[in-house]
Amino acid sequence: MEPLEDDRLLAARARDGDHNAYAELVDRYGGRLHAMLLHLCAGDADLAAEFTQEAFVRAFERLDLFAGGSAFYTWLYRLARNRAIDLLARRKPVAMADEHLADIPQIGASTPIDRLAADEQRALVHAGMARISPEHREVLLLREWDGMDYDQIAIALGIALGTVKSRLNRARAELRSVLAPHVCAEDL
Repeated sequence: MEPLEDDRLLAARARDGDHNAYAELVDRYGGRLHAMLLHLCAGDADLAAEFTQEAFVRAFERLDLFAGGSAFYTWLYRLARNRAIDLLARRKPVAMADEHLADIPQIGASTPIDRLAADEQRALVHAGMARISPEHREVLLLREWDGMDYDQIAIALGIALGTVKSRLNRARAELRSVLAPHVCAEDL
């Protein structure tokens, strides 16, 4: 069964009172949602965990609104994001924490020198991401780190497809500009 169809079936079963079906959706998407909310919360793990839990409670209460026109995760992310942005707007801005990208796997880092270089590169990208605008950072994270396609991003953020493409282009250019003084031109 296709993952999208499987999610629709699980959501329908959960809507009909099957708590195991909903638990399966939580297991599938809890970590992914928490990771993305961690970025929105500037690395505050406790706040991201709180928002993640609240998102799943709200989603469960609103399962009748999930029509299946998009992926369950896309719908869930939009619910979580909108609530998080509402709550974060009431708080003072917080700087991004340095360690919240530490769990991203190090690809190709097999020697201590490789691991050190990968750590330095991750720190540089993290610092660059912290310097780009929040709307650009979010669309870049959804595309490059979370793997959403343009249509999913448009649905999740409630914006037009052209806006997604424009923001993504600007985000890449903004990040490239921020990183340019720190890396070789061919690495950009």
